[in-house]
Amino acid sequence: MEKIALLSDVHGNLPALEAVLADAARNDARDVWNLGDFLGYAPFPNEVIQTLRGVKGVNIAGNYDLKVLAFPQKKEKWKDKKAPEKYVAFEWNHESLSEDNRTFLASLPERSAVEVGGLTALLVHGSPAALSELLHAGTPRQRFQELAQMARVDLVACGHSHEAFVRREGGTWFVNPGSVGRPEGGDWRASYALLEFADGDLKVGHRRVEYDIDRVVRAVHAAGLPDDFVAVFRRARSLDQLWEETGGTHDSARQPNNGHKGALDAVLALARSCDYEREHTHQVTRLALQIFDELEALHGLGSQERFWLQCGALLHDIGWLEGAQGHHKTALRLILADPRLPWALREREIVGLIARYHRKALPDERHEYFADLSRADRHRVRVLAGILRVADGLDRSHTSIVRRVACDVSDAKIAFVCAGASRAEIEMEAAGKKADLLEQVFKRPVEIEISVKVERS
Repeated sequence: MEKIALLSDVHGNLPALEAVLADAARNDARDVWNLGDFLGYAPFPNEVIQTLRGVKGVNIAGNYDLKVLAFPQKKEKWKDKKAPEKYVAFEWNHESLSEDNRTFLASLPERSAVEVGGLTALLVHGSPAALSELLHAGTPRQRFQELAQMARVDLVACGHSHEAFVRREGGTWFVNPGSVGRPEGGDWRASYALLEFADGDLKVGHRRVEYDIDRVVRAVHAAGLPDDFVAVFRRARSLDQLWEETGGTHDSARQPNNGHKGALDAVLALARSCDYEREHTHQVTRLALQIFDELEALHGLGSQERFWLQCGALLHDIGWLEGAQGHHKTALRLILADPRLPWALREREIVGLIARYHRKALPDERHEYFADLSRADRHRVRVLAGILRVADGLDRSHTSIVRRVACDVSDAKIAFVCAGASRAEIEMEAAGKKADLLEQVFKRPVEIEISVKVERS
């Protein structure tokens, strides 16, 4: 029998890591498999890396590690895009890393194949498909089966979601050890898993270990880092969860919408977990809702459809988490799979399809999921996705040039008259091209005009 300590998401928390390694040693673990995200909100980046470099086993890189390494190239963009607390964490970690440890992180692979005890294993941070894919116990069975077919191994060891679970689908074990350094769900104790391999069989034991959390708190204060980081460890919540609980959020779209506040909170949590582009997303959402209201007499839809449009707009670009190519289809998949969204399948499909059709191909009855909808719901998706396409075009440069949209509807055409900070030729051209779905739905041409107007407060 061989025992392996499987751990992930240490996030700079040295006291938690030391406690986990001591517990693993007491339980006769011979190797350590670390699934990445060495760095994070706890201020021990170099100590964590040095400790794991000195332990027998395998290390791979996590998405947070790669973001810290990329900070010099991304910092200007992130100043506007990220919450100040998150920006500070990236900046502080990058500046604190030694050159030797920076080189070590940059040398790590994003996945590793291992064979032990007669079984094959694939070590990934997110999933076999993407570094940042969030796998949960509630991820649909179909997705696990797809990933099993993709990986073709006996065991997929994955982290990133900070949720400990074991699933077996398609003949493949999926094991997530939870987070060593930044557990969530209200239990502050460090989480990891003990894997026992014997004669081609696998046993998994998830373990929780207490550690010196006060030492982490003192270090956060000594480093001059935000007080919110202390609550992250003491309350075992992410920053986004803390902000949602207290109302202390940076988002402009948090106002409750006709009783949908809980669902909207879940939508925003998913968007944040996918590292969405805050300013562009909220600009597109604002414009989409303006267009919906302006066209109300034409489309005849109500508050429920307006809310679906809001959710689809907030989530339309989350697929960038896995790269630009096909990100609209990735957004649909993430919406269908995320367990935080409090919707049954029909509502997930509607919102997901609104996001999916914000670009590229128009809705087609041969498309998966769209084909599942009733005729009435297909019409709803066409209308709402058509609005979102235009709104997205009106922020083509991601600079929030367009301030306000008015619509003039006649039997001959739909005219969009937009007030902007400049002529915005890029926005006009993009919105004109992306008006194709609205033109198809309402069987009349769409014209876009942007007039320069300085608004007074």
